Amino acid sequence: MKAKRVTPVEEGAIGAPNALAAAALPQDPARRQDSPPPRQSQTQDQSPNKEQSEVKTFAGKITKSNGRYVMEDPSANNSYYLDDAESAKKYEVKNVVVTGTLDAANRTIHVQKIESAA
Repeated sequence: MKAKRVTPVEEGAIGAPNALAAAALPQDPARRQDSPPPRQSQTQDQSPNKEQSEVKTFAGKITKSNGRYVMEDPSANNSYYLDDAESAKKYEVKNVVVTGTLDAANRTIHVQKIESAA
């Protein structure tokens, strides 16, 4: 005698009584099968980069480069763009202390205040 091969359609028919039995059981309304699955919380931290959001002070001299104000920090051998041209303009070619947040990717300080260095 040859074994009968079961097709997916026939499997569904065989599994149907089990599905009916499951449907007869009381269900938690929050876990209904026709409702969308609950949203998974994202595992990535969506808060701004800590380095970018931390307020820091930077000391150096303000100069102008390619039409933009830059603070040159000789101690770190770096220079950073300043996003507040109005404030920076008052201190051009002066030693200053800039308070703000650093956007390291764009090498820009988001200025909160600029003061003359003592």
